[in-house]
Amino acid sequence: MLYRLFILFWVSLVMSLTNMSAMAADISFPQRPIDGSFLIDEGNMLNEAEEAEINMIAERLFTEQRIPIIVATIPSLGLFGAQDMSIEAYARALFDHWGIGSQNRNYGMLVLVSYFDRKARIEFGAAYAGQYNREANQIMQGIMVPAFKEFRYGKGLVGGVSALDSVARGLGLPLPEVNWLYVIIGGVLGSIFVMLVTVNLINTGRTGWAFAFLAFIGLILYWLYRNRGRGGGAFGGGSGGGGGASGGW
Repeated sequence: MLYRLFILFWVSLVMSLTNMSAMAADISFPQRPIDGSFLIDEGNMLNEAEEAEINMIAERLFTEQRIPIIVATIPSLGLFGAQDMSIEAYARALFDHWGIGSQNRNYGMLVLVSYFDRKARIEFGAAYAGQYNREANQIMQGIMVPAFKEFRYGKGLVGGVSALDSVARGLGLPLPEVNWLYVIIGGVLGSIFVMLVTVNLINTGRTGWAFAFLAFIGLILYWLYRNRGRGGGAFGGGSGGGGGASGGW
């Protein structure tokens, strides 16, 4: 009897895992935003002006704080094989699939809206650890859902992104502990190096190693300036699970 129960248990477990794997294999995701953009609007809920405003808010935040806010609207969960998933589960899966944020700075934010399902989700990166759930719920229930009920989707999304921008800017990011011995040593070595560069420039001008080194540094700084805040940098292997809020209308 016990043997049969044991076999039945393992058969049931294997079938459950097989069904879960098959279900996961059927789920798909929209293409993530192209470089320079922080949103996709497959649900056709935004006009050009609203898209531009959301991108402006998100790009400025990412440039200044390196915190990405990504907006995704879709027609329905069923279109991506996720009709049996909750909006929370799909938002988390989408967040992880796109890798919003980065592994060592996991402060990304995702706003997902499913048009025909009439559901929305704010999903935070894991580093938030649920500390802004109350603010997310206020944004969802106080700004986004009321606008969606009036079919003013652009107003709800722009207002939601603007409010999330405020939340992100009020976040006290953890700072690494300062080892003052390293700071002092680095300062001394840096001063010596600057003196050597200065002497080499005076003695050799454009023909010495110092000029070549400074030119190389200048090229790097120029490249960083030209590529600051690009949307592609918003996807660096981050993961969700840091809390958020959901709503329906």
